[in-house]
Amino acid sequence: MKTTHDRLSSGPLRQYFGTQLTPMSFEQWLQSITDLVDAGQRGHLSGHHNLHSLYLLQTSATVRNFYARCNDCYIDGMAVRLPLAGAGVATAHEERFSLMDTFPALLEWARQHCWKIFYLGSEQIVIEKARQRLSREFPGLIMELHPGYFEDDRQLIEKINMLRPDLLLVGMGMPRQESWLLQHIDELDVVVAAQAGATLDYFAGAQPKPPRWMSKLGLAWLYRLAHNPRRLWRRYLVEPWCLVLPTLKLWFGIGRIDPTNTGGTQ
Repeated sequence: MKTTHDRLSSGPLRQYFGTQLTPMSFEQWLQSITDLVDAGQRGHLSGHHNLHSLYLLQTSATVRNFYARCNDCYIDGMAVRLPLAGAGVATAHEERFSLMDTFPALLEWARQHCWKIFYLGSEQIVIEKARQRLSREFPGLIMELHPGYFEDDRQLIEKINMLRPDLLLVGMGMPRQESWLLQHIDELDVVVAAQAGATLDYFAGAQPKPPRWMSKLGLAWLYRLAHNPRRLWRRYLVEPWCLVLPTLKLWFGIGRIDPTNTGGTQ
């Protein structure tokens, strides 16, 4: 019997997502990083997909190249499960997560496992607020913060490599963070590098964070849109329509994937 992993390896699904999608829970993601740290590996690129990234995948060569380089790619947005379901691949509710919701748990795990974290992103004022919360709630955590606005890539890379972080989080917004990671991942002395978006802004209280229950129901987008309609109206009200045709092509091209079919149409 073919596993979900086997079915996700099919050509049309890989092409649609631009990479091998890796549905996993937050706990499984943490354990995967722990395994890489213990194995002494370097340069692992962990991506995630949400609705906005699927849109950018259709319009940006840089984003396509980024996902092609990813070693794994977990599900962030609830909407990512819909194309999978339409292609016959069911994913469990817990096989998706967002760093926006799980960041404190990530920091606690890192503290307990003596990870070194480097966070690149946000403005200096956000970093200062984040540092206050970090010192108050996570004493002993080894974590370096650096603003996402800078001029000297080489100096920044040297700073990151001096720490040799177990986890590098880059939160500079899409597609800038993907472009920067794609350009520099092979120069970075890190175990795992990952996208972070506005995670630090939510952690520091610089942006209103959706209630956890809304995130679990896949309604975090509605909360964010209501609080910042000028910036997000296009992302949530226009971009999804641009995915209708690619999604229909996926569904009609691959047919229903069953346990005996890895990608052919029925």
